[in-house]
Amino acid sequence: MTDAYHNEDTRLNTDAKPLVLFLCDGKYGASLMAAAMMKSKANSFFDVHCYHTTQTMSTDKAAQALIQFQISTYDLAPAPLDALTLDYVDYLVALNPASVQSGLPLPSYGKFIPWDVTENSDAGLAAVLRAINQNVNYFLSLYLFR
Repeated sequence: MTDAYHNEDTRLNTDAKPLVLFLCDGKYGASLMAAAMMKSKANSFFDVHCYHTTQTMSTDKAAQALIQFQISTYDLAPAPLDALTLDYVDYLVALNPASVQSGLPLPSYGKFIPWDVTENSDAGLAAVLRAINQNVNYFLSLYLFR
């Protein structure tokens, strides 16, 4: 093995799917929506996780909003960031600025990707979900189809 395999930013198992951690502040359930959307579009390519910086997150409205895309959240378990057991993720996707301004420690990551899907949240949850869908599609076009 070369030293590249021992770099903390490099996985020992190069056959493993890249880890994507979606992080939100919990207000809209954005990390749950993003993780469900990513799993529905590219589950065989990525290992997807969703976390939030608050202690609770209302998931009912987020799950209901995904129905229009025929996407289920049944196999996803959003959790508070302080319960995170991963030391490293390949992609840390912050779904709004508040998620990284919480002061909570973040795992090490290969790439940090800031999205602000709540920017037009005054338009409602549907606008947040549309922004998530657009960003997931863009992410996949950059990192999957290159």
